[in-house]
Amino acid sequence: MRNCPNCNQPLTPVDYEGSRVLQCEQCHGFLVGKDQLASIKRTAGKTQAELKAEATADFRGSSAGRRPCPRCHAVMSKQIIGPSNQPLEIDVCVPCALIWLDGGELALIQLAHEATPGFAAEQELKRRMAALEASPKRNAAFEQNLAKLRIKPGPIEEGIAEAFKERVRRTP
Repeated sequence: MRNCPNCNQPLTPVDYEGSRVLQCEQCHGFLVGKDQLASIKRTAGKTQAELKAEATADFRGSSAGRRPCPRCHAVMSKQIIGPSNQPLEIDVCVPCALIWLDGGELALIQLAHEATPGFAAEQELKRRMAALEASPKRNAAFEQNLAKLRIKPGPIEEGIAEAFKERVRRTP
């Protein structure tokens, strides 16, 4: 069992936006993998109100002290992330690819990411795809329009097609 690098309490596995992470029940900090953080940022499961409530209730400021990694116990490095007007200082163990986020920091990171134009565009695309899939008539029209497109194969596709044809010719 891993312990919290902040208060040395056992970390509890929890589901956060579809990712399994470890949380300290006392200080509300999270231990997340680098890839998990990227996945959490792409997920919009919690509402803005829920994220704001979490950040307000749990954020006490980034800690100044250096902490040991809960996995390898080496001292984690500090990294500053976020906008220059509201930076967060997070603890990172590069060899383990783990990130310690003090209480409320995960919600603040997600709120900041959801405010970016890229996230808004991605969510709009997801909404449009869901609408397309929900409407058989629109889906059929999309498929017909897609079939009308004359996509010219590139050299890779031509090479694969030629290799496939050659293989078929040689097969008895």
